[in-house]
Amino acid sequence: MAKLKHSALKQLLKFYKAHIKLYFGFFIILVIKAVISFFSALFISKIISYMMEANYEKAFQYAVINLLVLLFYSTLSIINTYFYKNLENRVRFDLQQKIIESALNIKMQYYDNLSSGVIVTRLTSDIDYISERFKSLTEKMVNIMRRISYLAYIFVLDIQIGFLVLISVMFVSFVYTIRIHYLSKLKPKVKAKREIVNSKIIETIRAIKDIKTLNCDENVLSLIGKEQKEYIKRDNHEYYVGIALSKFTDIVTHISDFIFILMNIYLIGKGDITTAIFYTCYLYKDHTFSLANEIGDFRYKLAECEVCAKRLIALVYPKTYDIDSYGIKNIKNYEGDIKFQNVSFSYIDEIPVLKQVSFEIKPKSTVAFVGESGSGKSTITSLIGHLYYKSSGSILFGNYEIDELNKQFIRDNITIVNQFPYLFNLSIRDNFKMIKSDITDETIWNVCEKVQLKEFIESLPLGLDSIIGEGGCQLSGGQKQKLCIARSLCRNVKVMIFDEATSSLDNVSQNEIMEIIQNLSKDVTVIMIAHRLSTVAYADSIILVRDGEIVGSGKHEELLKTNTYYKSLYLKSIQNN
Repeated sequence: MAKLKHSALKQLLKFYKAHIKLYFGFFIILVIKAVISFFSALFISKIISYMMEANYEKAFQYAVINLLVLLFYSTLSIINTYFYKNLENRVRFDLQQKIIESALNIKMQYYDNLSSGVIVTRLTSDIDYISERFKSLTEKMVNIMRRISYLAYIFVLDIQIGFLVLISVMFVSFVYTIRIHYLSKLKPKVKAKREIVNSKIIETIRAIKDIKTLNCDENVLSLIGKEQKEYIKRDNHEYYVGIALSKFTDIVTHISDFIFILMNIYLIGKGDITTAIFYTCYLYKDHTFSLANEIGDFRYKLAECEVCAKRLIALVYPKTYDIDSYGIKNIKNYEGDIKFQNVSFSYIDEIPVLKQVSFEIKPKSTVAFVGESGSGKSTITSLIGHLYYKSSGSILFGNYEIDELNKQFIRDNITIVNQFPYLFNLSIRDNFKMIKSDITDETIWNVCEKVQLKEFIESLPLGLDSIIGEGGCQLSGGQKQKLCIARSLCRNVKVMIFDEATSSLDNVSQNEIMEIIQNLSKDVTVIMIAHRLSTVAYADSIILVRDGEIVGSGKHEELLKTNTYYKSLYLKSIQNN
């Protein structure tokens, strides 16, 4: 994983710069409010001073002025919600779009170890946290400037009181520095553990059907509970440390308050300051003492934001993970031929999965890859679909190496139908529109008719507008597979790969799907992976894979006669079914 050259927050600020006008409006209003707040405190001191002098007319005038100023302050607060809320939502939209886009471009091998819960957490909790903290940090920047102005004014009123307040602020800031030091170490560990908890919960919800049928409720709860307890332990530790240091800061502040009052009593007794100056300094004192708190909170929240920003930028920044790479070429009039020449492949752990694999697939033919689980069959189809990248050798489409071809060619000409394909929790029509936005109902009905699904859809009360549920849960296994095949057909691909597409179906549904696949081979190149060898006996070519190597190829009858390994697989397949 490449290291970021700049801080994650600097990278994140690019998303706010895209909406600089909204941020500028938000910031300017905060500054104006800070100025108003400064003068409001001054007006209060004037009111008290005039009341002590029994000049009630002047006191009333300043009270009216202060009221008008505060009303203006409230109006600005209302106006500022427009700037901030628009800024917050637009940045959230941009960030989520960018993260999803980047996630879709990350190489598949990273997803083998990257939990979906990690991405979900960063898309929701982390972005919400950054949005809230960004507003808070901006307000604190303005507050720090305002409180510095209070401190400067106290120096103008009396230099001795000014130095006392400055020393107090510096000491409290030192305590905050210690607090931030410890919390910045604890926060990432808490965040990481929360990601794990979220991932386990998301996995549980997705697997709830299997959990019920396997009767493993207690084990699942125990697993989640173990992670939750570890998270609670770390979260509590962080909280206790933060509270302990925060309360120590409060103690220091209270002592400073006491010393401040004693000093003012002493100065008033000597006649060095007037009671009016004391009132003014006292009103400004709390704001000035809070300068240390503001600076401390600013640094702490900045450190928290850096943690979240790093986690977000890890998905946005293009060099964090290796992303999918494509060439620039497109093949016109591609027919569907594929050639592997001495192709080898290893996953991240570098254990060889494929070893010098070579074969050739002719256009509009049906080819089946067979072999035991883990032999490398699915890896071959993943390489064809450009989901993984070969370690060595050549994969040719026409006369072009796969690395030379652009994304549009790969995605427009190759599709994979898996054993458990994903369907969106949308209507049937919208599931097609997710694949091809401009598809017409006529085209949908045509492809549904090809896969023997038209009558079923017509029987539904809402027809194409019927919602099929998450993952197509409202459909049977056979209906889901038919819909996924139809969805692929609407793209007019040249190569269709079926990876165990019928293994989870009953015999009737399996036969229906196999009939559909056989008819497809008239128009496209069909590549199949199957454990039930009876379903691929009709294939133009059967390629036998064992331990990552090609150990035979030919037609079904030929292999039964000449290849003992294939014959043993076939006999096992018949016995198991």
